[in-house]
Amino acid sequence: MRQMKINALIACITVLLILAALEVMVRLGGKTNNIGQFTFMGYVLESYTPPAGRQRRHVEEYLENQDQAIYIYDEWLGWTYPPNAARHSGTFTINSAGLRSQREYGQRPPPDTLRIALFGDSFTAGDEISDDETWGHQLEVRLNQAGLRTEVLNFGVGGYGMDQAFLRWQKTGRDYAPDMVIFGFQPENLDRNVNIFPFASYTYRPFSKPRFILTESAGLALLNSPTMPPEQIADVFESFASHPLAQYEYHYQKHDTAPRLWPSSRLVSYLHEALKQPEDDEDSQDASPANERGMLGKAIVDAFATDVKESGAAFFALYLPRRVEVQRLHDGTPQPHQFLLDYFDEAYHYITFEDQLDRFYLDHGWARHGHYAPEIASIAARAAADEIQSCIESGACELSRFEDKRAIFISE
Repeated sequence: MRQMKINALIACITVLLILAALEVMVRLGGKTNNIGQFTFMGYVLESYTPPAGRQRRHVEEYLENQDQAIYIYDEWLGWTYPPNAARHSGTFTINSAGLRSQREYGQRPPPDTLRIALFGDSFTAGDEISDDETWGHQLEVRLNQAGLRTEVLNFGVGGYGMDQAFLRWQKTGRDYAPDMVIFGFQPENLDRNVNIFPFASYTYRPFSKPRFILTESAGLALLNSPTMPPEQIADVFESFASHPLAQYEYHYQKHDTAPRLWPSSRLVSYLHEALKQPEDDEDSQDASPANERGMLGKAIVDAFATDVKESGAAFFALYLPRRVEVQRLHDGTPQPHQFLLDYFDEAYHYITFEDQLDRFYLDHGWARHGHYAPEIASIAARAAADEIQSCIESGACELSRFEDKRAIFISE
């Protein structure tokens, strides 16, 4: 009996030592990401405490260096580009109206020029490439070379959701009276639509953003508008669970910040996360008609298109796939947002070029941080130019500003 007790004690000590070693391994092998959450082997581990201290530091840095900021606070959009700015050694130029352009534009378009306005996120703005390499600029060049006198205004802003693209049209873009509007749909935007505060790394900035919700009585309703000033956000994070907007923050609810017994153990948190992750990943990627991400995205684009058409302009939806979407295409894996692509194709002038991105582009054509390198931007521009030319020639685009469409054709 005494030997059995000794053996049991040795076994318990051995197990405890193994667990302690694994705990140390997880702690040493993990790292804290840019929003203050501990990660290990690709998993974000509990507890999911809003990073109030880190957020406060970044807000303070922004407030102290606003004259050098890449983005500035905007009470209706969350953030936007500072006017008359340049970055990336002068290759990324912002004009006085906050558009990515080396030129200035009057609000009234020239009487003999087709005006096209682009809205979307960094894939539309053209992050990681120079001004003349963006698909918007290349689209302008192609249409002019094809004999259509055209100017393209780029309202894209990095980190925007579909909601912010729509609101930027309402706040600024509509005043420029474009004849055509192209919305650049980048699938990650579906996550941004259900985000208010900088919980997810791709939206991390010292700002909050407006957020639409779907209501049975009124359809789209707008929250956090005007948006919270940066200096207030850190205070909100101090007691986030009690804030009225917490219930509408998808990334906060998804990570379930309710207290548990195990968060003090990184090992147990890792095992818990690893076991539940497959189901969660499937849910987070889903953008079907059955969940908020899918239906909210559809509702925002419908509202956007309706508003554009009421202004007298033609509305186009351009699909801007990331590398992961191109990979799924070649693997034969269904896109989680396929119902939206099918809907855009049925309801609007729809532009896609993913079928032109063969396997070569899985390893080539992407910039360092995943945006389009010039070659893919050129393919996108060509697809958009072909669709616009076809639309004009077939009469599907009415172009109400021109009594005679021949006015926009450049004479030989």
